[in-house]
Amino acid sequence: MWQFDENVFQKNLETFGRGPLREILVRPDRNRERWEILTSKEGSPTLLWDNTSLHSRYDPVTEGERWADGAMASLVNPSQGFLVMGLGLGYHLFSLLERFQGQVVLFEPIPDILRASFRLFPWYLFSDRLSIFTDPSGTRGLPRGYSVLSHAPSEKLRPDLYRSVRKIYEGGETPWTYQLRVLVISPVSGGSYPIARSVYHSLNRLGHRTSFFDAAVFESSLRAIGTQTRIDLHRAQLRGLFQGFLSEMILARILSDKPDLVIGLAQSPLPPDLIEKIREMGVPVAYWFVEDFRIATYWERIVPLVTSFAVIQKEEWIPALEARGLSNVLYLPTGADPEIFRPDKGPDEDPDRYSAPLAFMGAGYYNRQHFLRHLVDLGLSIWGADWDPGDPLFRHVREEGRRITPYEAAQIYRNSPINLNLHSSVYHRGVNPDGDFVNPRTFEIAGCGGFQIVDRRSLLPEVYEAGEEIAVFDDEDSCRKLVKHYRSHEGERREMASRALARTRREHTIDSRMEQWLSVLFDQGFRPKNTFFPGRQDVDSLLADAAGDPELSGFLDRFRSLGTVDLEDLERGIRLRESPITETEAAVLLLREFVREVGA
Repeated sequence: MWQFDENVFQKNLETFGRGPLREILVRPDRNRERWEILTSKEGSPTLLWDNTSLHSRYDPVTEGERWADGAMASLVNPSQGFLVMGLGLGYHLFSLLERFQGQVVLFEPIPDILRASFRLFPWYLFSDRLSIFTDPSGTRGLPRGYSVLSHAPSEKLRPDLYRSVRKIYEGGETPWTYQLRVLVISPVSGGSYPIARSVYHSLNRLGHRTSFFDAAVFESSLRAIGTQTRIDLHRAQLRGLFQGFLSEMILARILSDKPDLVIGLAQSPLPPDLIEKIREMGVPVAYWFVEDFRIATYWERIVPLVTSFAVIQKEEWIPALEARGLSNVLYLPTGADPEIFRPDKGPDEDPDRYSAPLAFMGAGYYNRQHFLRHLVDLGLSIWGADWDPGDPLFRHVREEGRRITPYEAAQIYRNSPINLNLHSSVYHRGVNPDGDFVNPRTFEIAGCGGFQIVDRRSLLPEVYEAGEEIAVFDDEDSCRKLVKHYRSHEGERREMASRALARTRREHTIDSRMEQWLSVLFDQGFRPKNTFFPGRQDVDSLLADAAGDPELSGFLDRFRSLGTVDLEDLERGIRLRESPITETEAAVLLLREFVREVGA
């Protein structure tokens, strides 16, 4: 069992506290509100950063030993060393140093974490074999051939910095070489709006600098157009003027944010003429069409103009697009946002309000209104909008038929014994026999650890196994039988839900979808090298100009992952650091302040 000891900190400080590292170690913690020390079941401390556990809450010592055993098993040449990415409190690193007698280099960019570990483990015992650096620029000069080991929980805290270290050390370019500036354009309303929010949050979690154009704030204005006149021609003219206003707003946002990539989703206010203008600015547009291509046909005008067109259907559609000579199409199913759709309950959880013996969450589409009325005797409750208040079925609609937030939906999925999932259709009275794509709800219920019964879809077997992870029905009769069976077999429900949860976390999060999409874009040649925007400069060119000035070169080298930079990027990078400000950094901050004053 390990415990914090101030004497251990002092000995570690005497051993490793030289130069810039000493300045970091002796400074008070600056992010104390973001982390917490808990006692594990085993008795040793464990660390939470932004409520994310960096070690096992049960037995961090054993967890660290297993990590070290895996590292040793992967070692091909005993004479080579290790580059360890991330420290946490250090259980994994201490176990590795006990097993390995060669050189180990540690990268840990968060000073608070480094100081906490220095109070727990006697790193001074390994002073002849352990070296530590906190800035990606310290990667240069490290011996080549070291095995790179990841402490995955640590890397999630500052993925941008870890990505920079990998780029510098491993050489070459990967999709994670760059920290991208991404602007996500949301739709005004509809089912793709929460997906747009999740894309925004996912890209931020992956370490990219993402901004969000929230078109939903204009929803009431758009609806008001329909109330001003009954003349269709006038309505069309007003909507055209409104779209022109939105287009100008988006262009203004692009000029302000200077993105490397613009992402739109189905129903985002990105008409073809606006996409062409964005392309003329040198900014690629990626578009995720999370709709049924048979019903929403506006895709035909979009797909030739965008760099990447991601879809949730394939079969007949993708071959037809490829036959037109379009090679920018990617099959990309939706997924679950792991920050929202998770099994653990929040502090404001209200199971009484958000649960039912048989729960359905979704809008009142035509087929659902007909199908669900035959299940009300099974304890059915409905959440969602667009249900007819005059229909007898509305008696079973909760929350007065208002729109349910994703966080409320997650509570329904977690707390209801059985979740019913029926894909929407505007021209069937029940299950669509030709249904192919898998809706987001399928992944979201599974991501909450909920059990679900879902209608059969042709693409469903690719993501979940029927009878093992989810239950699948074909019609009203089979749906009723499944509800009655699983209502009395709680053990089966729990086992299937557990398997679906594990697979969702492994394969079907929105983060994994974004990683896949960016990888495809990278393979297609996308790079954040756009210098169209005023003030943006290519980092490699700046480094070439700075040759012969070690301090300036070292400063600029920290921004390689951005591809291009402006003064705002440089200022942000300086203020994120805790090291004393250098003369170069002071000059940049002074210049930035001058530009700000002149601009004001």
